[in-house]
Amino acid sequence: MACLLFSGVLAQGAVPSGNEVARDLTFAKTATMRKMILDEARGKPHFFRYLQILEMEPGEEQGCPVINLTTCEPSSKMFIKFKVVKTISLGKLKEAPESKVGDAIAVTGNIQSADLVKHVMVVDPVIVRYKDLLARKGGKEMLQERDSSGIVYSFTGGKEPVNISKRDEDLVQYEDKMIAERGKDGWARFLLDEIAKRDKAEKAARAKLDIYKKETVTEDPKVPVQSVITGDED
Repeated sequence: MACLLFSGVLAQGAVPSGNEVARDLTFAKTATMRKMILDEARGKPHFFRYLQILEMEPGEEQGCPVINLTTCEPSSKMFIKFKVVKTISLGKLKEAPESKVGDAIAVTGNIQSADLVKHVMVVDPVIVRYKDLLARKGGKEMLQERDSSGIVYSFTGGKEPVNISKRDEDLVQYEDKMIAERGKDGWARFLLDEIAKRDKAEKAARAKLDIYKKETVTEDPKVPVQSVITGDED
Protein backbone atom coordinates (compact mmCIF):
# COMPACT_ATOMS: atom_id res chain seq x y z
CA MET A 1 0.00 0.00 0.00
CA ALA A 2 2.88 2.37 0.79
CA CYS A 3 4.21 1.92 -2.72
CA LEU A 4 0.80 2.45 -4.29
CA LEU A 5 0.11 5.63 -2.34
CA PHE A 6 3.25 7.28 -3.62
CA SER A 7 3.01 6.21 -7.23
CA GLY A 8 1.22 8.87 -9.26
CA VAL A 9 -0.09 6.44 -11.85
CA LEU A 10 -0.83 3.46 -9.64
CA ALA A 11 -2.53 5.57 -7.02
CA GLN A 12 -5.26 6.47 -9.47
CA GLY A 13 -5.96 2.87 -10.41
CA ALA A 14 -5.39 1.04 -7.12
CA VAL A 15 -6.66 3.46 -4.48
CA PRO A 16 -10.49 3.71 -4.41
CA SER A 17 -12.09 6.79 -5.88
CA GLY A 18 -13.16 9.40 -3.36
CA ASN A 19 -15.29 11.03 -6.05
CA GLU A 20 -17.34 7.84 -6.31
CA VAL A 21 -17.79 7.66 -2.53
CA ALA A 22 -19.04 11.27 -2.41
CA ARG A 23 -21.41 10.60 -5.30
CA ASP A 24 -22.71 7.33 -3.86
CA LEU A 25 -23.32 8.92 -0.46
CA THR A 26 -25.20 11.79 -2.05
CA PHE A 27 -27.49 9.66 -4.17
CA ALA A 28 -28.01 6.71 -1.79
CA LYS A 29 -31.75 6.27 -1.25
CA THR A 30 -31.75 5.07 2.35
CA ALA A 31 -29.95 5.84 5.60
CA THR A 32 -28.88 2.20 5.77
CA MET A 33 -27.19 2.42 2.37
CA ARG A 34 -25.42 5.65 3.33
CA LYS A 35 -24.16 4.10 6.56
CA MET A 36 -22.82 1.05 4.71
CA ILE A 37 -21.01 3.23 2.18
CA LEU A 38 -19.45 5.46 4.82
CA ASP A 39 -18.49 2.57 7.11
CA GLU A 40 -16.70 0.90 4.21
CA ALA A 41 -14.84 4.07 3.24
CA ARG A 42 -14.02 5.58 6.63
CA GLY A 43 -10.34 5.62 7.63
CA LYS A 44 -9.13 4.38 4.24
CA PRO A 45 -7.13 6.28 1.58
CA HIS A 46 -9.10 7.49 -1.44
CA PHE A 47 -8.09 9.37 -4.56
CA PHE A 48 -10.02 12.58 -5.32
CA ARG A 49 -9.88 14.45 -8.63
CA TYR A 50 -11.40 17.69 -9.98
CA LEU A 51 -11.68 19.28 -6.52
CA GLN A 52 -12.40 22.96 -7.08
CA ILE A 53 -10.93 25.18 -4.37
CA LEU A 54 -13.61 27.30 -2.67
CA GLU A 55 -11.64 28.50 0.35
CA MET A 56 -7.92 28.59 1.27
CA GLU A 57 -7.00 29.60 4.81
CA PRO A 58 -3.28 29.68 5.71
CA GLY A 59 -2.57 28.94 9.36
CA GLU A 60 -0.04 27.56 11.78
CA GLU A 61 -0.03 24.62 14.18
CA GLN A 62 2.74 23.94 16.69
CA GLY A 63 4.90 26.47 14.87
CA CYS A 64 4.42 24.77 11.51
CA PRO A 65 2.54 26.18 8.51
CA VAL A 66 -0.72 24.63 7.33
CA ILE A 67 -3.35 25.49 4.73
CA ASN A 68 -6.99 24.64 5.38
CA LEU A 69 -8.98 24.04 2.22
CA THR A 70 -12.64 23.72 1.39
CA THR A 71 -13.19 22.22 -2.05
CA CYS A 72 -16.15 21.04 -4.08
CA GLU A 73 -16.44 17.56 -5.61
CA PRO A 74 -18.21 18.10 -8.96
CA SER A 75 -20.39 14.99 -9.36
CA SER A 76 -21.97 15.23 -5.89
CA LYS A 77 -21.48 18.94 -5.15
CA MET A 78 -20.26 17.78 -1.74
CA PHE A 79 -17.81 20.01 0.14
CA ILE A 80 -14.52 18.17 0.73
CA LYS A 81 -12.54 19.72 3.60
CA PHE A 82 -8.95 18.95 4.52
CA LYS A 83 -5.78 20.42 5.99
CA VAL A 84 -2.48 20.42 4.08
CA VAL A 85 0.54 20.04 6.37
CA LYS A 86 3.22 18.13 4.45
CA THR A 87 6.12 20.01 2.90
CA ILE A 88 5.83 18.69 -0.64
CA SER A 89 2.05 19.08 -0.63
CA LEU A 90 2.36 22.70 0.50
CA GLY A 91 4.92 23.14 -2.25
CA LYS A 92 2.52 21.76 -4.85
CA LEU A 93 0.05 24.49 -3.94
CA LYS A 94 2.81 27.11 -4.15
CA GLU A 95 4.18 25.97 -7.51
CA ALA A 96 3.77 28.54 -10.28
CA PRO A 97 1.09 29.33 -11.12
CA GLU A 98 0.22 29.30 -7.40
CA SER A 99 -3.07 27.56 -6.61
CA LYS A 100 -5.92 29.91 -5.80
CA VAL A 101 -9.67 29.90 -5.21
CA GLY A 102 -11.35 28.62 -8.36
CA ASP A 103 -8.53 26.25 -9.34
CA ALA A 104 -8.72 22.46 -9.08
CA ILE A 105 -6.40 19.96 -7.40
CA ALA A 106 -6.16 16.19 -7.00
CA VAL A 107 -5.41 14.63 -3.61
CA THR A 108 -5.10 11.30 -1.88
CA GLY A 109 -6.50 11.20 1.64
CA ASN A 110 -8.24 9.17 4.31
CA ILE A 111 -11.98 9.74 4.58
CA GLN A 112 -12.75 10.51 8.24
CA SER A 113 -16.38 11.62 8.31
CA ALA A 114 -19.32 12.85 6.23
CA ASP A 115 -22.21 15.06 7.31
CA LEU A 116 -24.98 14.61 4.75
CA VAL A 117 -27.10 17.38 6.29
CA LYS A 118 -24.34 19.95 5.78
CA HIS A 119 -23.11 18.05 2.71
CA VAL A 120 -19.54 18.04 4.03
CA MET A 121 -16.86 15.32 3.97
CA VAL A 122 -13.69 15.60 6.06
CA VAL A 123 -10.49 14.01 4.73
CA ASP A 124 -7.36 13.67 6.88
CA PRO A 125 -4.44 13.32 6.36
CA VAL A 126 -3.96 14.28 2.70
CA ILE A 127 -1.26 14.44 0.05
CA VAL A 128 -1.70 16.94 -2.78
CA ARG A 129 -0.95 15.06 -5.99
CA TYR A 130 -1.10 17.75 -8.64
CA LYS A 131 -2.99 20.75 -10.01
CA ASP A 132 -5.98 19.28 -11.80
CA LEU A 133 -8.69 20.04 -14.32
CA LEU A 134 -12.09 21.27 -13.20
CA ALA A 135 -13.81 18.49 -15.13
CA ARG A 136 -12.99 15.31 -17.00
CA LYS A 137 -11.25 15.94 -20.31
CA GLY A 138 -12.75 14.54 -23.49
CA GLY A 139 -10.57 12.03 -25.28
CA LYS A 140 -7.25 10.63 -24.10
CA GLU A 141 -5.63 12.33 -21.12
CA MET A 142 -1.90 12.03 -20.50
CA LEU A 143 -0.38 12.12 -17.01
CA GLN A 144 2.12 14.81 -17.99
CA GLU A 145 -0.77 17.12 -18.86
CA ARG A 146 -1.68 17.23 -15.17
CA ASP A 147 1.49 16.39 -13.25
CA SER A 148 4.86 18.09 -13.83
CA SER A 149 6.55 14.86 -12.70
CA GLY A 150 4.91 12.89 -15.52
CA ILE A 151 7.46 11.33 -17.92
CA VAL A 152 7.44 12.83 -21.44
CA TYR A 153 10.70 11.41 -22.84
CA SER A 154 13.01 8.46 -22.15
CA PHE A 155 16.52 7.76 -23.45
CA THR A 156 18.10 4.33 -23.02
CA GLY A 157 20.86 4.54 -25.63
CA GLY A 158 23.59 5.57 -23.21
CA LYS A 159 25.24 3.85 -20.25
CA GLU A 160 22.55 5.19 -17.94
CA PRO A 161 18.83 5.34 -18.79
CA VAL A 162 17.25 8.77 -18.40
CA ASN A 163 13.61 9.75 -17.95
CA ILE A 164 12.60 13.36 -18.61
CA SER A 165 9.61 14.79 -16.76
CA LYS A 166 7.27 17.51 -17.98
CA ARG A 167 9.29 20.01 -15.92
CA ASP A 168 12.46 19.35 -17.93
CA GLU A 169 11.04 18.70 -21.40
CA ASP A 170 12.79 21.80 -22.78
CA LEU A 171 16.07 19.84 -22.57
CA VAL A 172 14.92 17.48 -25.33
CA GLN A 173 15.53 20.20 -27.94
CA TYR A 174 19.30 19.69 -27.51
CA GLU A 175 19.24 15.97 -28.37
CA ASP A 176 20.61 16.14 -31.93
CA LYS A 177 23.29 18.67 -31.00
CA MET A 178 24.50 16.78 -27.92
CA ILE A 179 24.59 13.41 -29.65
CA ALA A 180 26.53 14.91 -32.55
CA GLU A 181 29.05 16.55 -30.21
CA ARG A 182 29.29 14.02 -27.37
CA GLY A 183 27.70 10.80 -28.54
CA LYS A 184 24.86 8.90 -26.87
CA ASP A 185 26.66 8.52 -23.54
CA GLY A 186 27.40 12.25 -23.54
CA TRP A 187 23.74 13.05 -24.23
CA ALA A 188 22.62 10.90 -21.31
CA ARG A 189 25.24 12.50 -19.05
CA PHE A 190 24.16 15.98 -20.14
CA LEU A 191 20.54 15.21 -19.21
CA LEU A 192 21.45 13.73 -15.83
CA ASP A 193 23.69 16.70 -14.98
CA GLU A 194 21.06 19.27 -15.98
CA ILE A 195 18.32 17.48 -14.04
CA ALA A 196 20.58 17.36 -10.96
CA LYS A 197 21.23 21.12 -11.23
CA ARG A 198 17.51 21.84 -11.44
CA ASP A 199 16.72 19.55 -8.53
CA LYS A 200 19.35 21.32 -6.43
CA ALA A 201 18.05 24.78 -7.38
CA GLU A 202 14.46 23.73 -6.68
CA LYS A 203 15.40 22.39 -3.26
CA ALA A 204 17.30 25.59 -2.43
CA ALA A 205 14.31 27.69 -3.47
CA ARG A 206 12.00 25.62 -1.28
CA ALA A 207 14.33 26.01 1.68
CA LYS A 208 13.99 29.80 1.47
CA LEU A 209 10.22 29.73 1.74
CA ASP A 210 8.70 30.31 5.15
CA ILE A 211 6.32 27.42 4.58
CA TYR A 212 9.21 24.95 4.68
CA LYS A 213 11.03 25.93 7.84
CA LYS A 214 10.58 28.17 10.84
CA GLU A 215 13.80 29.19 12.59
CA THR A 216 11.91 29.81 15.82
CA VAL A 217 10.57 26.27 16.03
CA THR A 218 12.30 23.94 18.47
CA GLU A 219 11.67 20.23 18.73
CA ASP A 220 9.70 19.04 21.69
CA PRO A 221 9.72 15.26 22.19
CA LYS A 222 6.39 15.54 23.99
CA VAL A 223 4.62 17.03 20.96
CA PRO A 224 3.08 14.32 18.75
CA VAL A 225 4.22 14.15 15.14
CA GLN A 226 1.69 15.20 12.49
CA SER A 227 -0.17 12.18 11.14
CA VAL A 228 0.74 10.98 7.66
CA ILE A 229 -0.76 8.47 5.26
CA THR A 230 2.35 6.34 5.12
CA GLY A 231 6.04 7.01 5.65
CA ASP A 232 7.73 10.35 5.12
CA GLU A 233 6.43 12.16 2.07
CA ASP A 234 9.85 13.75 1.55
